[in-house]
Amino acid sequence: MRFFIAIFFLLQTVLAFAAEKLPRVYGATFPSSFALYVFHPDLLAGWNGPLREYEKKYIPEKYQQLPVLGGWYGKGMIPDREILLKSHPDVAFLLTGDRAQSNDIVTAFEQMKIPLITTRSVTMEDNISMFRYLGKTFRQEKRGNALADYGQKSLDKVARMLKNLPENRRIRVYMAQDADGLATTCDQSTRSRAIWLAGGKNVHQCPHEMHESITRISFEQIMNYDPDVILVNHPALQKRFFRENRWKALRAVREGHVYFVPHEPFSWLDRPASFMRFIGIQWLATKLHPDLCQIDMTEETRQFIRLFFKSDLSPEATRKILNP
Repeated sequence: MRFFIAIFFLLQTVLAFAAEKLPRVYGATFPSSFALYVFHPDLLAGWNGPLREYEKKYIPEKYQQLPVLGGWYGKGMIPDREILLKSHPDVAFLLTGDRAQSNDIVTAFEQMKIPLITTRSVTMEDNISMFRYLGKTFRQEKRGNALADYGQKSLDKVARMLKNLPENRRIRVYMAQDADGLATTCDQSTRSRAIWLAGGKNVHQCPHEMHESITRISFEQIMNYDPDVILVNHPALQKRFFRENRWKALRAVREGHVYFVPHEPFSWLDRPASFMRFIGIQWLATKLHPDLCQIDMTEETRQFIRLFFKSDLSPEATRKILNP
């Protein structure tokens, strides 16, 4: 009963602001803040961490100047409550995923007496629902529906192109995470679902209790997996991948099947997993199955950036994003 009373008063607060002015909303995690920014940047009270230089290219100066308020992310990182309280957010917003972390965050906001809006965000379908939810909550339904509709169309497009893909044609993928490439996601994790939807299969199998973890593995284990394709997700590893001789021992490298995951403005697949997967899944499908998924990624990326970030890119600039 207390939960429903709290939700009632929270909605009253949000609607009161919507009738007069936009509230200042604190995103509790990086994906929460990124979603708020593309939905309506004037809602955002601050960033969770300093913006990277390549992120700033897509964010106007006025929003670059928003304060850094910290957030819940990584290995036990939490915001400084004093700094957060001094910023006086009207409402906090949390995309929930990990249950234990989400419970801790909810408790923290209860203690700080800051109203909290939450919605689930694990799958790409969740991201679609999330934008519709934001649209209704902040009375910006046209914007919320436009972002959600793009997400649904991207999933439908790839599913239609791969509908007749037999199981034995799925491409075996190793996702190289962290700066050394020796961390990865598990095959049955929600993080790996984008690989599956794009016609791939994650090679890294984990015990059930570790499915949602980012796990460290040895290079010898990667050798044993012998993946068809390697996805390099970390920008630092992308810069030096081909200078590290050990990777050359892998068949995927020798055959030229190494793909650098685009990361502008934010990562297209993971770390963090966000709405950027709407464009990421299309990019990955064209890499894994170019015979079946023929998408003009230059034009598709320009449309995505125009819709989500309200920025116009030249074809040349777009090609640089696609080939980091």
